[in-house]
Amino acid sequence: MNKKFFEDSHFHHIFNHLKDGIFIADHNGVALWINDTSTKQMGAPRSQVIGRNVTELENNGLFTPSVTKIVLEKKETVTKVQTSKGRQYLATGYLVDIKADDTEYILVQVKDITETVRASFQLEKAETLLQKYWDELQQMKQKQSDDGKKRLVIGKSKKHEEMLDLISRVATVDATILLNGETGVGKSMVAEEIHKRSNRPDKPFVQINCGAIPETLLESELFGYKKGAFTGASSGGKVGLVEKANGGTLFLDEIAELPLTLQPKLLQLLQNKSFIPIGSTDVKKVDVRIITATNQNLVQMVEDKQFREDLYYRLNVVSIQIPALRERKDDILPLIYHYFDSFKAKYRKTSTLSKDLLAYLQNYSWPGNIRELENMVERLVVTAKSNTIEKSDLSDKVLEEIQHKENSYFSSSGQSLPNYLEHVEKRAIQEAKVQHQSTRKAAQSLGITQSAFMRRLKKYNL
Repeated sequence: MNKKFFEDSHFHHIFNHLKDGIFIADHNGVALWINDTSTKQMGAPRSQVIGRNVTELENNGLFTPSVTKIVLEKKETVTKVQTSKGRQYLATGYLVDIKADDTEYILVQVKDITETVRASFQLEKAETLLQKYWDELQQMKQKQSDDGKKRLVIGKSKKHEEMLDLISRVATVDATILLNGETGVGKSMVAEEIHKRSNRPDKPFVQINCGAIPETLLESELFGYKKGAFTGASSGGKVGLVEKANGGTLFLDEIAELPLTLQPKLLQLLQNKSFIPIGSTDVKKVDVRIITATNQNLVQMVEDKQFREDLYYRLNVVSIQIPALRERKDDILPLIYHYFDSFKAKYRKTSTLSKDLLAYLQNYSWPGNIRELENMVERLVVTAKSNTIEKSDLSDKVLEEIQHKENSYFSSSGQSLPNYLEHVEKRAIQEAKVQHQSTRKAAQSLGITQSAFMRRLKKYNL
């Protein structure tokens, strides 16, 4: 490649037709020739490029980095992204050995990728935005999917929201979950909600109460049996609930009632995802997520040798404490209204709840939790003497319990008189807030100014 070659008009004509830039330098990095596209890319005429070293050109800001320099250093083909005059280029440098000249040349092909990069960036932004919209849509669909009394999302208390947050974080992983809570707090609803939010919502959700089935039948219900396994067995055998839940979720309620004789079999299921039906020698494999629930103290049962320690730790990978209703008083009214509307529709009633009754129910301890609340609301709808359901429509048991609580609060709590008076004031403020539509009317009913009423609302975080 001699000087005559660079002056050849055919050579110029061919390379100037290319949309890519062509930059040729010698073995010292001195620019020998560039095509028309390259001059446009660098924003400089040939007179300011040819004869100058690439280091100088790089320092003058015509391009960075210099691919020519990198090829000379590495003695191999190199591809780099260059920037020049605010645009981006994909530059590939080749080491060309011309034996006739006994020298080396560097040929750099430069492709403008500015618009491609911009389009890619816009596409990436669009994909990120689409993913965000998709996630929000799924959350909206999840909220709308809750139906009837199975809706877990009823509630606004801090404890309820904390529980929902934990559920949302663990639902999509297949870790075993242990639900703890008093009778009636809604453990089965929580289990079903976890299943709905899991990666297997379209698969079976199978539930069994370990305390509701006799010990002699529980094993066959869970694991099934082979044809002729025992006297009285079905001639065709039986598929157990574990196998029916394959691919989905198996919810074992009242797990503390699981007999010790069956606990090793459940442990095997947890460890190996396998089991053996009664009367069979064949091991069956299942893909099942297990959620258990109890209102018992399993730790104490382990200490008393009533529950296997290894099984307890297998079940207690993730523990969720479901708060009692008395611990989430802010949720009492939303739950009452939810069940009230449901039972009004069911029994075709046009009843209303008196404000006095609502204030009264907020002070009830709800020992039976949500189950008791649901049953009480149904009873009120069915048995109320008039369309407006009053405090007098409550059962004697509930009235006595609340009255006893009021009478014994001071004597049993061991509080000082100022603290007791604060309790009385807080309750009066709370009841007035429920009974009246505005703070002005509530303040008037108590014989205080509206500003004094507002200060007490703030004081008692109401």
